[in-house]
Amino acid sequence: MQKKIQASMWTVMLIFSSSVAYAEQSPRIPTPEVCPLPSPLFQHQYQPIENLADGAIGVRADRADIDSISQLASYFGNVEVQVGEQQLHTEQAQINQLTGNINASGATLFNNGYVQVSSENFRLNSGENRAFLSGAQYQLVTTGAHGKADLLSLSPEQVLLEGSTFTTCPSDNPAWQLSAQQISLSEDEEWGEAWHAKFELFGVPVFYMPYINFPVTDARKTGFLFPTFGSSQKNGFEVEIPYYINIAPNMDMTVAPRYMAERGAQLQVEFRMLHNSGYGQYNVAYLADDKSIADSSSRYLWRIEQAHYWGDRWRGYVNGTFISDDDYLNDFGSDFAGRADSQLYRHAQLDYHTEQWQVSMRVEDFELLGSYRSPYRTVPQIKSYYSATAPFDVNFTLFSELSHFQNQDFSSDTATRIHIEPQLSYHLEQPGYDWLAELSYAYTYYNQDADLALSHEKNPSRSLPTFRWRGRVNLEREVTIQNEQYTHTLQPQIQYLYIPYRNQSGIGIYDATLMQDDYQGLFRARRFTGLDRIADANQVTIGASTSLFDQQAREMARVSFGQIYYFENSRTQLFNTDEIPSENRSDLALESRFRISDNMYFNNSIQYNLEDKSTRKSQTTFEYRLDEFNLVQLSHRTATNLLENDVEQVGMLGVVELSPQWQLATNWYYDLQNSRTNDAFIALQYSDCCWAMRISGYRRINRNLELYGGVPNVAAPEFDNGISIQFIIKGLGRDNRSLLDMIEQSLFGYRHPFHLSN
Repeated sequence: MQKKIQASMWTVMLIFSSSVAYAEQSPRIPTPEVCPLPSPLFQHQYQPIENLADGAIGVRADRADIDSISQLASYFGNVEVQVGEQQLHTEQAQINQLTGNINASGATLFNNGYVQVSSENFRLNSGENRAFLSGAQYQLVTTGAHGKADLLSLSPEQVLLEGSTFTTCPSDNPAWQLSAQQISLSEDEEWGEAWHAKFELFGVPVFYMPYINFPVTDARKTGFLFPTFGSSQKNGFEVEIPYYINIAPNMDMTVAPRYMAERGAQLQVEFRMLHNSGYGQYNVAYLADDKSIADSSSRYLWRIEQAHYWGDRWRGYVNGTFISDDDYLNDFGSDFAGRADSQLYRHAQLDYHTEQWQVSMRVEDFELLGSYRSPYRTVPQIKSYYSATAPFDVNFTLFSELSHFQNQDFSSDTATRIHIEPQLSYHLEQPGYDWLAELSYAYTYYNQDADLALSHEKNPSRSLPTFRWRGRVNLEREVTIQNEQYTHTLQPQIQYLYIPYRNQSGIGIYDATLMQDDYQGLFRARRFTGLDRIADANQVTIGASTSLFDQQAREMARVSFGQIYYFENSRTQLFNTDEIPSENRSDLALESRFRISDNMYFNNSIQYNLEDKSTRKSQTTFEYRLDEFNLVQLSHRTATNLLENDVEQVGMLGVVELSPQWQLATNWYYDLQNSRTNDAFIALQYSDCCWAMRISGYRRINRNLELYGGVPNVAAPEFDNGISIQFIIKGLGRDNRSLLDMIEQSLFGYRHPFHLSN
């Protein structure tokens, strides 16, 4: 028997979503884990009632009894009630056609497409527009969050759970759950509140909270993040408890007190903002009195990064990290600089771009970590670059620069530099070859108020023409290797460079340094960065690069080698005390990269001196990379003829999923010259859909620059050992950083060293 009745519409909405993040910050790297949703709370197959008018109640039942006097309609046996998207299934229900109240007794199933509720009975008060379900089990359809409630009441504005539990674990015996006297949820506000709540772990109450609020959607919410516990020789026991503040949809802040038993309490603050025309991030870390040092000095770090865009042509950028002392990074670490960094770079820049003009104004400085002579600030530097096409496809460019330098420690030690460099170039490019000819003339003028004891002149100037010609031939052929077709390319190239000698000993060194002599560097027109030194050259560079491409145009292998032959040795050195080289050729630069398979790579670069048959620099890396969460990398590097000791080091790092729940990460770097481990790290993480725990330990060399006067090898080095424990409850908070992120923060961080074309 089936009947339909018309009555005033009642509405029951459950405003409730799984709490997948407790005061969560924006994710950094997504976790690979995809947790399945639990089975639906009930499997009742409901057939929608068709052609139901808006505001009407549709009913199916085995039997119906309608009292025309009281306007009560009673239904019995397999009763199904439908109002819009909301469905109710029970064995017995009574509907008051005058008030719209509904009462259902016995086992009751309710589903509105968002939440499923199984209860002992169901009652709707149409006047209050609220439904009551006692002895309820509930489950969210989209997220799978579930729990129990002695009494569950629903209205369009609120979901109220009395004597309830809440968890996002999919199992019937969850690893964790909240058990509260009362839970109130509001989807509109994207947050929930719980009073007199107990947090239970594996059925055992862990701590009691008189009040807690948490997000009920993926949206960010103000509140505490989970703490991190650790211990090290330098800092002793430490704990960090971050508090996240969701200021606005495009603005947030994290305040993280950090207590270190050997040093004291440190406050860390991060503020972030994002808008249509740019972004900004500001960080401060402050320790008032460091108990581990004699004078209990304050220690701090502050950082600013700000970018802004004005239309299509103007943009500005500021980035700088400032620390109280050279050992701050070594003692406390930072997300913005590595422990092995030897300097901090800061700059602010304003750029203007058109099709022909590029103009930038920059202020920059370097902070060298250690006892070295302070470098010069650039306050400011204005550069302009103009490009136009002249007749006969000759390209004309004009580069100009105005720079003012000031020593960081001695304000009277200053210099102003003016540089103008016009250039004519012609580039002919064909499928089988290309060549480039450049002719430029550089004029540089200085006004120096520098230390005259260094033999600096007051107003030196320099005029230098430069001629450069480079030609390349592009050859290719089809080859078959193990029944596979490949494209083999060969690109030999030759370059002639001529720059006459000018005595530049009267010019100070403000922003110049020697560049690397790798394969690409052999074909540069300059040996030094900056403009304080332009090296004379009368030389030919010869090199070649060969590659192998598969049928998908992926580069499977590349081998490059090159060398410079000097007709005259360059007499221009960075400092006057530098020895003028006597070799008639440079080191031989070799580079090789191989994609052994889709997951296996090999990389090697060498600078080899043919005169004394020795390797000046080399780096070899082998990596097996299944994905971001499974990789192993082996490395070896050497560097000789350094001011300090030569370097020879082997290393290993890896991130491995031992099982879907267990992950292991480790690195190890061993100094072959001094027979010691410089950096070692290991982390083990257990993770499932409910919770995660990460335990890590490290041993690394203590780069105490102030103790050793800026030269770490002056005495036997100290080492620092430490451990860290982090516990994560998924559904109330999560850390989206992978174990690979943790390795990147170690002394010798992970780098992806392969540059094969895809």
